[in-house]
Amino acid sequence: SPWTLFLVAGLLPFGTAFIELYFAMTSIWLGYFYYLFGFLFLMGLLAVIINIEISILCTYVQLCAENYNWWWSSFHRGGSVALYIALYTIGFLFSRLNAMTGFMAVFVYLSYMSIIILGVYFAMGTIGFVSSYLFTYAIFKAVKSD
Repeated sequence: SPWTLFLVAGLLPFGTAFIELYFAMTSIWLGYFYYLFGFLFLMGLLAVIINIEISILCTYVQLCAENYNWWWSSFHRGGSVALYIALYTIGFLFSRLNAMTGFMAVFVYLSYMSIIILGVYFAMGTIGFVSSYLFTYAIFKAVKSD
């Protein structure tokens, strides 16, 4: 089903980067020093590669089911990692930022994280769409028509 593909497509890239997400968020919101930028780059690159592979796989499954409306589906599946980051943001608020009091502090936290989540959604969605587009272009170019 499309919802299953949507949920699974975001889970794998998030699973590769959620430990680094914890360290980055503690660095941003709790003032800890973060010094593993090379490792952060590698984990981000790995999440992008996994996103490309999952987007191509989900598009292939969709095309095998003779559903050729893959354009927006590939974008949403690529960006579905943002859903898991949003859930992680809420969990981080209640588990690590429990000393944060007041409406404005929580509002600022959720506003900044919403901007980051939206950026991740658009970036990973674009990566998922472009990879699916190149994949479908390659397979339809290889089809012989007589």
